[in-house]
Formats: sequence, structure tokens, C-alpha cells
Amino acid sequence: MTDGHPTAPGPVVALCRGETCASSAGAAAAAASLAAAVRDTRGAVLVTTGCLRRCTLATVAAVAHRSGVGECSGPTLWLSGVHHAERQDALSEWIRAGGPGAAAEPDDGLPATLVPAAAALGAPMRFAPGG
Repeated sequence: MTDGHPTAPGPVVALCRGETCASSAGAAAAAASLAAAVRDTRGAVLVTTGCLRRCTLATVAAVAHRSGVGECSGPTLWLSGVHHAERQDALSEWIRAGGPGAAAEPDDGLPATLVPAAAALGAPMRFAPGG
């Protein structure tokens, strides 16, 4: 899902909708909140996916900067427990503010509320060519 500007740079969020993450209390609200934030943010992309194999971190989201060109994002920040209202609100607001920047560290500018949710830094997300 994009805001109609898929080549504009912006944040990309991969939200796990696997069984454990999707069944967490607040997971549906987190998905709705993120979808609204993405709709409000030029260049933002939300990817909902099956199990990301991070069940102990449920509900988990991976966030990165997308340059708008190319087949992968910048480095990924894994966030845990985004089904909690305080974290989902902070994540949605961070996305609306542009999310991670183009800097090498995806956690630069991370809101204080999300610091305890930062679970790991990871490899860039890869996108299908032409999509």
C-alpha cells in the first residue's frame, strides 16, 4: 500500500501478521493505525506479511528508509510489541514524520517511546523488481 507516490522516498514498514503476532491483543488496532499513517505519508509503504519468525517479539514490525528507487531499503530496525497502544501511536507518528532517514543507522531519530521496543538492526528489505 502506498500513498500514490511509489517512487517518492519514505519509510517502509513490514508488519508481521503471522498467527502469534496477529492474535496479540491490540494487533488489529496497530495494523489500522499503521495503515492510516502510511496513507498520510508521502512515499510510505506498508507491507503486511506472514510470520517473520520473531514470535517472541510479537507483535513485530521491521522499519527502514526506502529511497524510492532500487530493489532494497536501507538497514532495517526491528521493533517489538507494537501492538501496545503507546508503541503503536509512537510508531505511527514516527512514520508520519518520515520515519528512519537515509542515514546508515535506521534507529537515528527513534522516538524515546520506541527505544525499549528496538529489538535488533537487520539487513535491508528486498523488493521485487518492478514492484
